[in-house]
Amino acid sequence: MRPLSLLWPDGRAHASSNHLGDHVVADLQLADVIRALVVVDNASAGQVGVRERFAQQVLTELLLEPEVIVHRQEVVSDLVDNVSLRERLDGLLPPLEALDGLPRGQRYRPTLNVGLERIAQRLADLELLVDAVTRLTDALEQAPVASRGFRSVRASLAELRASSEFVSLRRELPELRATLSSVQSVTLGVNLGPDLAPESATILEIGSTPVDGRRALLFRLLGFGSDKQGLTPLQRGDGGPLGRPNELVRDLRHLLSQVVAPVEEGLARFSRVSTEIVSQLGSELALLLGAARLVERLSASGLPVCQAEIIDPAERRAELIDLYDIGLALNLSSTTERVVANDARFDEQNGRVWVLTGPNRGGKTTYTRAVGLAQVLFQVGLYIPARSGKLSLVDAIYTHFPTREDATPGYGRLDAEAERLAAIFHQATSQSLILLNEALSGTSALEALDLARGLVRALRLLGARAIYVTHLHELATNVDEGTRCETHLPNCCKPTNGHQFRGRNRRAARDQFRSARPTPSRAPSRLISTTAARSEPIAIQPSGLHDQLQVLVWIR
Repeated sequence: MRPLSLLWPDGRAHASSNHLGDHVVADLQLADVIRALVVVDNASAGQVGVRERFAQQVLTELLLEPEVIVHRQEVVSDLVDNVSLRERLDGLLPPLEALDGLPRGQRYRPTLNVGLERIAQRLADLELLVDAVTRLTDALEQAPVASRGFRSVRASLAELRASSEFVSLRRELPELRATLSSVQSVTLGVNLGPDLAPESATILEIGSTPVDGRRALLFRLLGFGSDKQGLTPLQRGDGGPLGRPNELVRDLRHLLSQVVAPVEEGLARFSRVSTEIVSQLGSELALLLGAARLVERLSASGLPVCQAEIIDPAERRAELIDLYDIGLALNLSSTTERVVANDARFDEQNGRVWVLTGPNRGGKTTYTRAVGLAQVLFQVGLYIPARSGKLSLVDAIYTHFPTREDATPGYGRLDAEAERLAAIFHQATSQSLILLNEALSGTSALEALDLARGLVRALRLLGARAIYVTHLHELATNVDEGTRCETHLPNCCKPTNGHQFRGRNRRAARDQFRSARPTPSRAPSRLISTTAARSEPIAIQPSGLHDQLQVLVWIR
C-alpha cells in the first residue's frame, strides 16, 4: 500500500509545479502567513520548527494542475466545516508527527546480532503505528467528511485495519511490550581488595521491579524500606545505551539479549509492516489544521475568506472581490485598526497591466502584496483572503520590491534593478504574474520615466498580468501617450498562431527593457502591438490604513 496523503490525490507525492523564488517569498512576506499556519499555543519550539519547514515547502510550490488544487480545497473545507473533527485530529498530531520523524526507507529486518535499542525502538514504532491508525480511523468514521482526500484516506485505513497482519500486530504487541518491560533493574556484586579498591564484579540478578536510592530517615522509621533500596542516593544517568564495552557490559548485554529474544522473534513476523504508510500524514494534517484555524480566526475578525474558483489558464483572468493583505490583517488582529478591502480584476476587457500611483503610505505596496498572496494561497490549494475569487493559474510569480543598495563599488541601485528586471523578462511568459513596486527608483525622474515607459510597453507586449507601482505620476497620467504603439504587424506575428505570437512578443518584451541606461535626450523607442491602449482613471478603496489610494489607469 502506498503512503497515504491528504495533499496529493491517489497518494502521489508530486505534481506539476513552479517554485517561488527567494525574492518573491521575501517581497510578499510569505513568512508571516507560514507562521500563522503553524504556531499554536501547545506546540513546542521543535514542533513549530518542523511544521514551519514543511509549510515553507508546500507554500513555495505553485501547483499547475487544477485537480490537485481542488483536492486540497475540499480537504480544507471539511476541516473548516467540522469543528469536532478538527478537535479529534488535533489530538492525533503527536503520534502522527512522531511517526513522521522516523528514518525513512529503513524497514526492520532481524539480524544475527541482537540490537537491544533497535528492538525497543521498533516495538515503540509499531505501537505508535497501531495507535495512530486506530484513532485516525475512528475519527474519520465518526465524521461526515465529503472531500475525496479524507474519504480516500478513510477507506485505505479501514482496509489496513481489517488486514490479518494488522489484526495480529494489534493483538500481539501488548504481550511483546510486557516481555520487554519485565526487565526493570539489574543487581551487581562488586568485590573489593585489601585497599578497598574494586577488583571484580558480577551480575547477581535481573529484576522485574526498579530499585530505589537511599530514602530519608522518616521513611525508614515508618517502615517504608525494602530489599530493593540502596544505601546511597539513586544516581540518574543520561538514559542512553549501555556505554563503553567492558566485560561486565558485554555480560549484561548477553543476558538482556536472552530476555528480549522472544520480542525479537515476535517482531520478525511483522518485518514487512512499514510505518511509512501514515508517516507523512502528521505534517500534512498540522498544515491543513492550521489553514482551517486561520480561516476561523480571520472570519472571527469580520474578514471574508473564500475558496477561489479556477478559470482556464488561457484566459489569463483574475477577479477578486473584497481582497485584502492577509499579512496586514494578521498583524492588526490584536489592535483596533481596520483593514479595508479592495477589488482586483485582470482580463481582456478591463486590462491586464495596472499602473498604480498615489501618496506615500497610501496602501500601494499592501495592495500589490495582497494580489500576490492571494495567487499563492490559491495555487497551493488553500482559502484566499477575499469575499469571492475567480483566478486563472499562473506559471510563475515574479516580484521586484525596493531593496538595499549594493555596496559593491561601481554597482548602484539602478544596476541591481536593471539586472533583476532583465532576469524577470527573460523568464516570464504571458501566463505569469509580475509585481513591480517602485522599480527604477534608483535614478533621476527623467531617466526613470524613459525607462518606465519602455518597461510598460514590454509588459503589454508580454501579455502577463502585472502591477507596476510608481511615483512617476507623469507615467500614470500620460500612459496612453507614452506607451501608444503602432498596430501594423507582419502576418507571421499576428495571433493566428498562438505559440508563434507569444514567442515573438516574449522576445520583443525581453529586448524592450535593456540594462543599458538611456540618455535623457533619447526618445523612447516605439514598439508594435495589436492592442490599443486606453486611459481610464479608476478610484478604489485603500488596502492599508490610509484613505487615499487611486489607480490612475488600466492598460490592456
